[in-house]
Amino acid sequence: MRYGYRRQVVLQIGLSVMSLAGAVIAQEKSAAPGEVAPAKTATERFDLEVREDIFAGFEGDEDALKRGEEKCEQALKDNPKNSEAKVWLGAVRVFKAGQLFQQNKPLEAMPLWNKGQKDMDDAVAMDPDNVGVRIPRASVLLPSARNTPAMVREPILKKVREDFEYIYNKQAKHLDELGEHSRGELRMGLADTYRLLGQLDKSNEQLEAVAKELPDTEYASVAKKWLAAEPKTKLAHNCLGCHSK
Repeated sequence: MRYGYRRQVVLQIGLSVMSLAGAVIAQEKSAAPGEVAPAKTATERFDLEVREDIFAGFEGDEDALKRGEEKCEQALKDNPKNSEAKVWLGAVRVFKAGQLFQQNKPLEAMPLWNKGQKDMDDAVAMDPDNVGVRIPRASVLLPSARNTPAMVREPILKKVREDFEYIYNKQAKHLDELGEHSRGELRMGLADTYRLLGQLDKSNEQLEAVAKELPDTEYASVAKKWLAAEPKTKLAHNCLGCHSK
């Protein structure tokens, strides 16, 4: 199977959405039954142990990527049920598969691609209510899906939609308490996913909310451009903020 990846690092866009994970996790509220669990402290958040290395790796620092990967592997040796370590390890594997696809090495890429996807799916199955698992999977799969054949794209995008809708629904009562970056990235991630799935009404609903809730921001400016675009216009959201913890 041949994947038409662009020359740029295939998942570099993904790290922009992944930055949302830390922001949302950090702002989770004490929850009633059925809502998001209380926020983890910095010492409990596995993403803070690896994400800077992995982000740097996605931007070309091979030593940092290896360091992040090894931290994930060690964490899983210590605790095979560490869902966050598993999802981040899966993210690294999918990223490395993307690099191999770019190098026209599909026979080497496919096993790594499949293993990485399984890692992430297993992590979500293991810990479905964990924001720190849901968002990294969506973040990696969204840009990956953009570059895959149609027959593969839809199932991937449905996973992305599931993850973003999950976190959106769990945050629904607290959306007005999220900062500009967190709210903007969450809504734009949903809008992007819906558009790729052909659900333009739902995409536009998120874009209209961005324009209304975040006026006079870059998010609102981008949302208005998307709303004015023709349905067949190819659009892709890139992170509009920093990777703050």
